[in-house]
Amino acid sequence: MTKQKDRSSSPSSSHGLSPRELRFSFFLPVIITLAVWLAGAIILLIVPGQFNTVLGLLVALSLVIYLIYYTRHERRSVQITAVLFALPTLAGITWGMIVGNLGYTFAGLGVTAVLLLLQRLFNTPISYRTAHRAWVRGDYATALDLINRSIAARPDFWQSYQLRALIHLMNMAFAAAERDARAALERKPNAHPVYNTLGQIYLAQNRFAEAEEAFAAALALTPGYALYNYHLGLSRYRLGQHRTAAEALAAATQGTLPLAEYDLQACYYLARSLEALGETEKAQEALALMARFANALPTLRRDLENQPEYPHVALMRADMTELQARLNTGQAAKNLAEKYTA
Repeated sequence: MTKQKDRSSSPSSSHGLSPRELRFSFFLPVIITLAVWLAGAIILLIVPGQFNTVLGLLVALSLVIYLIYYTRHERRSVQITAVLFALPTLAGITWGMIVGNLGYTFAGLGVTAVLLLLQRLFNTPISYRTAHRAWVRGDYATALDLINRSIAARPDFWQSYQLRALIHLMNMAFAAAERDARAALERKPNAHPVYNTLGQIYLAQNRFAEAEEAFAAALALTPGYALYNYHLGLSRYRLGQHRTAAEALAAATQGTLPLAEYDLQACYYLARSLEALGETEKAQEALALMARFANALPTLRRDLENQPEYPHVALMRADMTELQARLNTGQAAKNLAEKYTA
């Protein structure tokens, strides 16, 4: 468990989009285009004289239905706000299609963008933003004071409880961290980042079964998310559930992890899980992939050295010692092979 920071100098992941993401990004525009063409053909046959008007209204209605479906798990107030904010864009698209002028569409988009900006500006408490900046720079005392003020001013703002849970976690106040994460979920039950935080709280304490449950819940809300797959796989690895651990970790290596340090660890734990299953050849493939992220090891070791003394950190540090030994052995074997094939 490591706190994520901005590391522009860190080696980045070499992965691109996952196959699922690539398929989605390719097929969705094709499906939308075909649907519009089909609708246009039907309209042209039924009411050819009102083609632009009917098609514009149909597109606008479809967007409203999609927006309602997309926000179906949100509070009713959020759904209403989303539709109201989308109205200028919908009106611009519809009228632009009717009169054949894209200027109305762009004007509608502009009005919606301004409304979203203003909503974000006034909806997020200033004390929360200041607390988050203090959290990012590691000033946890200031962050805690400010986030307490934010919660006092806006007790319904779930992100404040989420942030306070993270601050308590860094201070190893595990009971308070769990309490705040639960409070955040009471206010937004489908907030997958909170389930991830809850998993981190359990993982830090070596409560692996509870961590596995929390990360599974986060992944259920965001299927295919590589970082959640990594944490889920790590929890299952700790539980000795090597088959399902390997499945989750393999999915993590095929996705896009935020930092190369995660790629390095995902490959390592995948290899160890496969070794436990007796799948030696696949384990060697995972170790070969791990070697591509060897440059991330110094950053990972430094991060672990600077972590609070969570119970789980001792296990992570021992794993990193073994990981480095595997990397050194692999590099030595590679050098020897190159020497005799030169």
